Amino acid sequence: MAKSKRGYTAWEIMMIGEWVAQTFPDVEWQTNVRLGSLTPRNDQGRFTVEELRLLGVWRRRVDAVVYLPDRLLLVEAVLRSDPGKVSILNLYEMLVPQTPELRPYRDLPVQKVLLYCIEDPVLNILAKKNDILPIQFVPSFFDEWFDKLARRKKRAPRST
Repeated sequence: MAKSKRGYTAWEIMMIGEWVAQTFPDVEWQTNVRLGSLTPRNDQGRFTVEELRLLGVWRRRVDAVVYLPDRLLLVEAVLRSDPGKVSILNLYEMLVPQTPELRPYRDLPVQKVLLYCIEDPVLNILAKKNDILPIQFVPSFFDEWFDKLARRKKRAPRST
């Protein structure tokens, strides 16, 4: 598993990796793509290229971008239900035109994708109302991930 030095496992990124490999095996894609412009100003109104690069760490990050010939997929992954992902995807869509690294793809339509593992019908309805494509995908490591959850987090959402 992809564990960091602090013992954190990037489950969502691993889930995206499996999904992209199965769904789009021959397509270019990236994880943790920074979005938005580099427009902050210093006292003189300009930054050097190196300073701008450093400031880039403050930009928001989408879990993944998949570069398809006919569209750009913005993918947010969630193993358990998280309604906040809907607003995050809407924000990320707004930031795509401002992202210098995505200029070569600015003429492609953007498709927002919510990649989820455990189904939440209410979240799926909310996603569809926001023009987000909800896709269920159960990764190979699901049992390992689920076993590590606290008991209270294993319960289904209480809304219907």
